[in-house]
Amino acid sequence: MKTLCAIGRAQLVVVGLNPQRIGTESEARVPGTPTWVDMDYQATGLGEARTRLEAVTFPHVIGGLDAVEWLQRHHESEEAVNYYRLRGNYLGRMQGLVRIRHLYIDETHLHPFDGVGRRVGVEMDLVYVGGRR
Repeated sequence: MKTLCAIGRAQLVVVGLNPQRIGTESEARVPGTPTWVDMDYQATGLGEARTRLEAVTFPHVIGGLDAVEWLQRHHESEEAVNYYRLRGNYLGRMQGLVRIRHLYIDETHLHPFDGVGRRVGVEMDLVYVGGRR
């Protein structure tokens, strides 16, 4: 099982809860004030850094609900967890300490025997709370 990234105890893998899209966003605070001839800008430090991640699994075929459950637990307990991402040569690199700000789980085509969606999609917004990338 090849782990592509891990958020706390939740492992996003090739076969299981598979990451589909990862987007990062950061902010640098640079307020400006007008002067007689131009604008004057001052860098006042970095603001919030976030990662938006989308993943999908087909639980009746490849599993992955254990990772979804771990994401829910981390989110509901509001705990800060480590976020690792796979890099070249199977090297896992710690991206930073994150909290799951938003967690959206989408189940489609519910299975008639257990009521679980045949396709489960997960979207999450991770905010860095320490140890930035």
